[in-house]
Amino acid sequence: MNVVNAPSTSPPSQGLQQLAEQTLEIMACYGGDRNYCAVSPALAKALQCPAEMLLGRTNADLANLAAHTQRPEVWQTYWRQVEDAIATVFHQKHAERRLHTLPTAEGLQRHETTYTPLTDQHGQVCQVISISRAASSDVLIGIEMPSLETASLDDLPTPLGPENQALTVQTPDSHAVGKDPENTVRRKGAPVHQTAEFMQLVLDNIPQYIFWKDRNSEYLGCNHRWAKMAGIDDPSKVVGTTDDDLPWTQAQKDWYLECDRRVMDTDTPMLRIKQSQRQADGRLSWRETNKLPLHDAEGNVIGLLGTIEDITERKVAEDLLKKSEKTFRKLAKQEELLNQISTQIRKSLKLETIQQTTVHEVRQLFDVDRVLMYRFDEDWHGRVVVESVVTPWQSTLGEMGVDNCFPQQYAELYYQGRVKAISDIETADLDDCHRGFLRGLDVQANLIVPVLIQDTLWGLLIVHQCSGPREWKENEIDLLKALAGQVGVAIQQAELYARAQVSAANEREKAHQLAAAIQDLQQTQAQLVQTEKMSSLGQMMAGIAHEINNPVNFIHGNISHLKGYISDLTTLLKLYSQHYPTPAPEIAEYIEDTDLDYVIEDLGKIFQSFQLGTQRIQQIVLSLRNFSRLDSTEKKAVNLHEGIDSTLLILQHRLKAQPHRPEIQITKDYGDLPLVECYASQLNQVFMNLMSNAADALDQYIAEGGWTDQLEKPAVTIQTERQDNQAVIRIRDNGPGIPENIRAQLFDPFFTTKPIGKGTGLGLSISHQIVTEKHSGCLICTPGLSKGTEFQVIIPLRHG
Repeated sequence: MNVVNAPSTSPPSQGLQQLAEQTLEIMACYGGDRNYCAVSPALAKALQCPAEMLLGRTNADLANLAAHTQRPEVWQTYWRQVEDAIATVFHQKHAERRLHTLPTAEGLQRHETTYTPLTDQHGQVCQVISISRAASSDVLIGIEMPSLETASLDDLPTPLGPENQALTVQTPDSHAVGKDPENTVRRKGAPVHQTAEFMQLVLDNIPQYIFWKDRNSEYLGCNHRWAKMAGIDDPSKVVGTTDDDLPWTQAQKDWYLECDRRVMDTDTPMLRIKQSQRQADGRLSWRETNKLPLHDAEGNVIGLLGTIEDITERKVAEDLLKKSEKTFRKLAKQEELLNQISTQIRKSLKLETIQQTTVHEVRQLFDVDRVLMYRFDEDWHGRVVVESVVTPWQSTLGEMGVDNCFPQQYAELYYQGRVKAISDIETADLDDCHRGFLRGLDVQANLIVPVLIQDTLWGLLIVHQCSGPREWKENEIDLLKALAGQVGVAIQQAELYARAQVSAANEREKAHQLAAAIQDLQQTQAQLVQTEKMSSLGQMMAGIAHEINNPVNFIHGNISHLKGYISDLTTLLKLYSQHYPTPAPEIAEYIEDTDLDYVIEDLGKIFQSFQLGTQRIQQIVLSLRNFSRLDSTEKKAVNLHEGIDSTLLILQHRLKAQPHRPEIQITKDYGDLPLVECYASQLNQVFMNLMSNAADALDQYIAEGGWTDQLEKPAVTIQTERQDNQAVIRIRDNGPGIPENIRAQLFDPFFTTKPIGKGTGLGLSISHQIVTEKHSGCLICTPGLSKGTEFQVIIPLRHG
């Protein structure tokens, strides 16, 4: 799949990072926010994308991006299943094993994945490691059952009781077995009772416990072995029951229901679930359960199939084997831990991690009561910087661990590599001050080795035995010396790395500040250009309005005079016709040619048209002046409805019917708004941007063929109302709506969803700035009530 570059993410531990990069396993590491923080090459190959495109993303992010890939439904299912598995591990704090399906060039391949949690020192899950392998087989159980990919609930057997003579199935709408003839399933090639009895016989002779449920987790059937475990003498009596009706504990009932929901809701099998179970006879046994989703012919999940295997004997044998191997493992673990501690110490680049890992692992390896690291300051004074201690022994951190009896000559000996082993402080050759200091810490035996960094004595690695004296073995002393050497090298690396990190962080901060300054400059420049454009437009509109207004007023003012003159001339013609009814032939012929009666009648209509036309021009001029508002250099109380009406008048040509769409209908639902103190021209610019975007969205939606409802017309609704001391203006369209992931970026500068050349991405950004910064309000984008998008402009009624 192809995705865009992912954001950066904090790396996992150095050991996990190198393991992921070098291993041949299909492996990933997820951070505390469930994002990918380490990916092996094998996993990147299996997922068909480079590792850097996964790092920093969650599986939920990748599921959203999968819509643009080949076979998006398969990929989306996979990402959702992985996200569910990781969330479960973080919540349950134990490992999970899941089956996933991945598309390959040959088809679909199933992978079995184990998700293992990593916990911090407080026992909280901080990371999750996943390791996958190709599943060798998709065989579910060793009996011939209908295909799980094409079977429906009607294909699955219901166990027969004595009263049943036909094979029936329990459905969510029927709770009676064998009572409904329409639910009777007949097999071809054999009588029904023979087929059902044979199937029940097969199920009862399988060594596993088998059951199946519907979508509501109601039991549809089981074999005799499972019914006996549940304390039921006849498998047919299981049909229609739930786990609440069976003798499980409440915790078991809740867990079974949670597993059912997870399997059916995520369409993902849960395999090899190990758990203890109290049977009907009260005996505690260990079981391994598999739960698999069942599908109908269309692939819909209609229930689940469960198989249980009794592993009690295996569990007892494993426990006995563990006890017998305990001694051997303890010896082998010392060597293993030594290598592990050395590796962890050397690979870590954090000083705190190195120190904490050292004292924790050494305490467990030596099985002692306290391990600490003592670091020297100037004049050979020092303090305990880190420790690992078990109860009930006290902590030595801080002032408690300051040794005021430490003589300088000891430092010289430690600098030369001296190791000090005290088996019993009461019999050792110690001065009274030092012996008293150790008694105060409940120390009865200790082992001290120096930590050297090149030619400098950094500090001491100290082991305390508080429960009693202890003879230190030579191999223990050599082991602690080797670990101290590893610690010295690791500390040196960590300090160098820390200095490099500080330097790099300073450089990144400078680069970030420079990038932020450049972005602010670009945004400011773009806003200045847009503001200047709108200012120039306002000046031009005001000038046009002024130039049009003068001649229109002249024409409109003279229409009444001209109408009076024409009326006088018409009256004169009527008097002539009364007194001289028989005009000269030439005059009579001219009257007939000009159709004088029609001209006199049409003059009134012409004057009425003149008057309506000039009034319309005056309205347009007024709207242009109201929209431009060049006199609004400060906030003034204005009627917002006039600004909205002026904006609609200017946009009238955008709203008219077009060859590819009908007219955009405007619905105005004005509330009782008082005059609002605002910058009128700037608010008009906001209204213009929002209404233009609504018209553009409807045009694009219809042009792309998204509009399928021929009865509904494209429309924009404008609603105003007063809420307490605020004015609320809602502009809503019935277009396709804006996805949630895009709504979060709408007000970012230069962000646009329009095609190239159709938008600059500054309209909503500037509108947001006008509403929030200039008017102390807010501009909100929400989904429409049923469809489309709604923008809300909320501003205070009064300044300040």
